[in-house]
Amino acid sequence: MILTYIIIGVVAVAAIFLFGYYNNKTTREFIMNEQKKTLLEIQKIQESETRKIVTPLQIQAYERLVLFLERMTPNNLVLRCYQAGMDAQLLKDVMIRNIRDEFEHNLSQQLYISSQAWIYIKNAKEDMINTINSIQTKEGETMSPTAFAGRLFELLAGRESQIELAQDYLKDEMQKKF
Repeated sequence: MILTYIIIGVVAVAAIFLFGYYNNKTTREFIMNEQKKTLLEIQKIQESETRKIVTPLQIQAYERLVLFLERMTPNNLVLRCYQAGMDAQLLKDVMIRNIRDEFEHNLSQQLYISSQAWIYIKNAKEDMINTINSIQTKEGETMSPTAFAGRLFELLAGRESQIELAQDYLKDEMQKKF
């Protein structure tokens, strides 16, 4: 009789233990799944908020860099830099300084574009500076700013424009992103 009660007690304790263990395990799994869902929802919200902030900055970077490239075209550069009374050397120096200043002003924009796009921007800048620097006057000869600008246009005519390549690349990249 006592043995029967002991067996019933042991079975009851074992049943309670097994029920508690199973219930605890199920509850733990449920809580873990809910935590994972909550974390995923938080990540989605954070990603959405980040996109709301970063996307306008990326678009602005593309706009600013296209504007930089446009301002670096020979026509715009000469018109913006030339002032009455300048000689060719001063015009040359002002044009190069202008390109470098604008490039430095836009350095942070590289954070929002691809590395390849930034390489195109740098190549366009260096190509324009090198082209401007390549215009030499003969020893003892002074060149007028008009002749200097004409020579610049001659050097760039008929060859592939690094500025246009960079602009096209930026436009294509932006269209693919947005």
